[in-house]
Amino acid sequence: MSTRMIAVKELVPGMAIGEPVLSVSGKVLLGKDVIIAPRTISLLTMWNVSHVFVSSETTSLPESNAPGETSARKDGLTENFTDFFKEYDNLITTSVNSFDFIRNTKQIPIQELKETSFSIYSTVLSTGPAIMDYLLVSDYNLADKVTRHSVMVAFISTIIGHKLKLSDDKIHVLCLAGLLHDIGKLVVSKETGLEPKAHVINGAKLLQHVPSLPQEVLLSVLQHHELMDGSGVPMGSANNKIHLFARIIAVADLFHQHAYSGEEANPLPVLEYMSKQLFDKLDQGICQPFIRYIRDCLINSPVLLSDGRTGQIIFFNTDHLDKPVVKTHSGTIIDLATTKTLFIKRLVNPEYWANVN
Repeated sequence: MSTRMIAVKELVPGMAIGEPVLSVSGKVLLGKDVIIAPRTISLLTMWNVSHVFVSSETTSLPESNAPGETSARKDGLTENFTDFFKEYDNLITTSVNSFDFIRNTKQIPIQELKETSFSIYSTVLSTGPAIMDYLLVSDYNLADKVTRHSVMVAFISTIIGHKLKLSDDKIHVLCLAGLLHDIGKLVVSKETGLEPKAHVINGAKLLQHVPSLPQEVLLSVLQHHELMDGSGVPMGSANNKIHLFARIIAVADLFHQHAYSGEEANPLPVLEYMSKQLFDKLDQGICQPFIRYIRDCLINSPVLLSDGRTGQIIFFNTDHLDKPVVKTHSGTIIDLATTKTLFIKRLVNPEYWANVN
């Protein structure tokens, strides 16, 4: 089969890789016959690959499946939604294996973790703004609590880093730090496990001698429970004495910890809490842009109300982020800030929404 060279920026989903794509060190990045998808193009760009060989006999997908468009399946779900969850499942499975290895051996499979964090970043880039909706309604039972939380904090930290316009290299390190931020919980003893600073110190000890680990990761793990007013642990560091990555992870960590009521996602109360109660605790240069980002992402998100009706968020009351304006499935507009008896119970995923409609 003949091949032709093409610039990465000219690739179109549906084309097939004609010859293996290699890294500078000779590692195979993409194998022959891999079908190009939007995420593939994002990966190649991140890898600084400018040209690849593609099969001359392959053509692009139909115009309706071009990048940036979402085609609906017969069940009402978009391909972007299903593609994301396939990738998310793979990332969770890989992380579970890595974390189980750490529990059993007290060793850090750093290369595997770096590859996982790299995949998380590429998924953020290729999914776009919809990723926060997808993350919040992801299957709560896919993994143990530490693994799932670590993966989610890595995702959220990466999103924040991207929004703050950090360089690719810095975001890669930030994502790895987010993935490892609670690594100490895998090795803490039962006697000290409930102490807030126990997993922080144990995590730092576990990582301090890992070769090729960026120093920023170790510092982020050690400082992610420090607070801007100096009231955090383990050192009581304050303000700029806390590393930027640790300040980012602190926001991501708190948001994810409180975005759920049991197994149900409802991030609105924690947005209200972060905006009103934590002004002197979190870095507001990180926290406020993040709150605005989440607020924007949740516009049009499907929700389940406390009376059983479904609807979509159409407007946020800035003074009451937990009580937005909702349009119900039947078309009724409800300002939740004006009613004491009705509230949002949880977000619902696109599958639920498709079945309702």
